Amino acid sequence: MLKIKWIFLACALQFTLIGTMFINAYLPIYFGTEVKVIAKGYDPRDLLAGNFVWLDYGLRLEESELTEAALTGVFVCLKKADKENFTFQEILAKPTKNPLCIQTKISPYYSPRLSLGNIEKYFTTKEKAREIQNLLAKPNNQAIVTLKVFRGKARIVDLRVESKQ
Repeated sequence: MLKIKWIFLACALQFTLIGTMFINAYLPIYFGTEVKVIAKGYDPRDLLAGNFVWLDYGLRLEESELTEAALTGVFVCLKKADKENFTFQEILAKPTKNPLCIQTKISPYYSPRLSLGNIEKYFTTKEKAREIQNLLAKPNNQAIVTLKVFRGKARIVDLRVESKQ
C-alpha cells in the first residue's frame, strides 16, 4: 500500500510540474501588454527544428557592452518607432519600471547577438514560411510582429508583412 502512495505522488508531482511550466509559458499571452514590433525575417528551412521564419529585431551588442552583466543577462526595452509600432533600442543591465522590457542573454551561437528566447522564431507551415520570406525579400517590406509582453517575458501572437512607409 505504501508503494502505491509513492507511485501516485511521483505521478502527481510530474503532472503538477508540467502544468506549472505550461501556465508559466502562457502567462504573457493572457496577461501581457500587446505591442507591434518591426523586424526582418527569413525562412532558414531547418529540417530538424520545423518550419519557421527566423526573426531579426536588429539587436546587437558592441564589444564595449560585453560586460559580465551582459553575459549573465540583460534587459532590452521597446521604444516607439512610429505611432503604432515599436523597435528594440535600449539595452540595460538592470530591470526598470518600464513594463515593455524583456529579459534576454547573449546567444552562445551568434555572439554578440542577443537571444530573445521565444520570440525569434515564428513557427508556421512550410508554404507560409516561404511566402513570408518572399515578401520580406522585397526591400520596401517589413515584418510587423505582434508580441505580448509580461514581466520580462514575451510571446509572439501574430506576424504580418507590410510595406514600409
